Amino acid sequence: MSLIIDHVSKSFPNQNKTLPVLRDIHLEIQGGEFFCIAGPSGCGKTTLLNIIAGLEPADSGTTTWNGKRIDHIGPERLMIFQELGLFPWLTVLQNVEFGLKMKGISAKERRKTALVHLEMVHLAKFKDAYIHELSGGMKQRVALARALAMDPQVLLMDEPFTALDAQTRDMLHDELQRLWTTTKKTIIFVTHNIREAVCLGDRVAVLSARPGILKNIVSVSLPRPRRIEDHGLMEIVRVILEELKGEIEKTVRDEFHEDTVR
Repeated sequence: MSLIIDHVSKSFPNQNKTLPVLRDIHLEIQGGEFFCIAGPSGCGKTTLLNIIAGLEPADSGTTTWNGKRIDHIGPERLMIFQELGLFPWLTVLQNVEFGLKMKGISAKERRKTALVHLEMVHLAKFKDAYIHELSGGMKQRVALARALAMDPQVLLMDEPFTALDAQTRDMLHDELQRLWTTTKKTIIFVTHNIREAVCLGDRVAVLSARPGILKNIVSVSLPRPRRIEDHGLMEIVRVILEELKGEIEKTVRDEFHEDTVR
C-alpha cells in the first residue's frame, strides 16, 4: 500500500486575487510509514493534509491511496485535528465508543473495542471520567484511542500537540512512537516544529514558504524510541533549519508586509 500525491497544486481566492498555497507537490508515502510534513507557518501543510483526507479538492494533480483516487472522505483515512472534537457531555469510554456506535457496532462489541484502546493509551481507569476532568495530555490520548478504535489504515494528525506544555508534549512523543510501533498504522503528521518532526518521523518532507513547494525529503534512521533532546536528532534538525532559514525569513517579511498594508 502507498499514498501517492501526484503533482498537486492548490490556491484559494483572497479578496480580488488568487492566493497560491501549494505548488506541484509530488510525494509517495509507504504503508506503515511514520511520515512528517514540516515547514514555516502558512506554507500549506494543513491544506495538503486536508487534500489527503478528502476534505479539500486539489486544483490540479491527483492523490491516491492503494491505487484508488481520493476525492472524498473515507473510513480508511482518519484525521485528528488541533481541536480534538471530544464531546464534553459523554464519558471517556463513550467518546471512544462514539464512532463505533455510528457504524452500527453492537454495544457489547464497541465497549470491548473501546476498553482495549483505552488500555493502549493507559486511560482505562479514567473510562467513566468526563472530558473536563482530564488534563490536556489525557484529552489527546482519548482522541488517539478514539481514532485507533476505528481501525483506519491512515492516521492524519494536524499539529495535535501545539497547545501542550513541553513536558506533556515529550510524554506524548513517547506514547505516539509506542503506539505506532504496536499498530504499524500509516501516520502522516503535520507540524511547524522541526525537532518534533525529526523525533517522530521515518521521513520528513520540508516545504518552502507559501506557496508551499517541496524543498527536500529527509530520512531519519535514528533508533527508537527517540527523545527530542537526543544529540543525533539535533544534528539533523540543525541541517533542516539551515535549509529553511531563508524560507522562515520570507514568511516573517510577508506577514509584516500584510500587517503594514492592513
